[in-house]
Amino acid sequence: MNKYELHSSEREELYQLYLYAFNRTDSDERRKFFMDRVEYGKVLRIKDQQKIVSALYRLPLNLNLRGVQFKMGGIGDVMTYPEAGGHGYATKLLTEILHNMYDEGYKLSFLAPFAHRYYRRLGYEQVSNKFTYQIETDKVRPFKVQQGNVTRETLTDGLDKIKKYYVARSGKIERPAWWWHYLTLKNNWEIAFAYDDSQNFSGYIIYERISEQMIIHEFDFQTFQAYQQLLDFVFAHASMFKQFIFEDYGNQYRGNYVSEPGLMQVKIEPYMMGRIVNFEKFITKYPFANDFGTLQLKVEDDNLAANNRVFGLSQHASKPLKNGLWQLKGKINDLSAIFLGALSLEDAIRMNRLRVSDVTMNQLQEFSRALIHHAPSFSDYF
Repeated sequence: MNKYELHSSEREELYQLYLYAFNRTDSDERRKFFMDRVEYGKVLRIKDQQKIVSALYRLPLNLNLRGVQFKMGGIGDVMTYPEAGGHGYATKLLTEILHNMYDEGYKLSFLAPFAHRYYRRLGYEQVSNKFTYQIETDKVRPFKVQQGNVTRETLTDGLDKIKKYYVARSGKIERPAWWWHYLTLKNNWEIAFAYDDSQNFSGYIIYERISEQMIIHEFDFQTFQAYQQLLDFVFAHASMFKQFIFEDYGNQYRGNYVSEPGLMQVKIEPYMMGRIVNFEKFITKYPFANDFGTLQLKVEDDNLAANNRVFGLSQHASKPLKNGLWQLKGKINDLSAIFLGALSLEDAIRMNRLRVSDVTMNQLQEFSRALIHHAPSFSDYF
């Protein structure tokens, strides 16, 4: 066992660190979802004087990129007691978990940062945003959709139904059964299901009712009819709440939640940082969209020395090379943003975040076309 790995007998002590570090109040519900997450994750901790003073966890998940599943580690609860700060404990644990993920074949890692500058030192880069749309309920008018119908259930009661519908499309997490169960433990969420005239399930929203707000956490639909049905369902609550809140992780503005977008307040904030962990395993599975010939890319990674190599990139046979010649060169932070679709190749070159040598403009254009152009858009929080 890794010397930093949590023993099952230490879970209560870890929970007390969590409560203190994040100023949380103990409750049966909080304890349940915390212990459930610990059960499925890998927890690393540092002890001082036989007491846990710093810890974090990693969750094993998969991210879908153009239909290809990539093993991904979600990092969460990076925490240290205040009196134990300043010793580099968190950095030591993060470095350890990165090497652990590399050795175990993880291709990617994501986390919600407390400080972007800090995590950039560890190879992470900003790759995902959160859009929050807020509108006063007296500014919207429900419209009656004459087709289909909407039913509602708690997340717990509707779990089997939504698991059958939910498909991890590109940029989204493949949710295993234990993660769905965790979501029911942590959140007091409800679901509204949209059906067409033939009673085919064609969309859903996951929402929460809190005081004077109705918060829509997820909005997924297959048809425009389902979209209208679900919006109508939301707006039918106008007499019950003062505000509708739509949370959207699609990395693009959506003013079509209401007919008059100017009536909404829109907040955009950074959400997730990500990084490529094992570049060789990542690039050999990467779903390039078209042929661009062969390019030699040099990877620079200050934290995982095994990534510091030159790779030959091609649509079907990317692989590490023995010689040190390169045509493209970049740090793992910037390369992660490029390959995950959060930074365009053109912007990376223009801002000198990617160095280029002896490459034709035509080949660069073909390479750019082959890359993913839409950043991850999952709402899951670790």
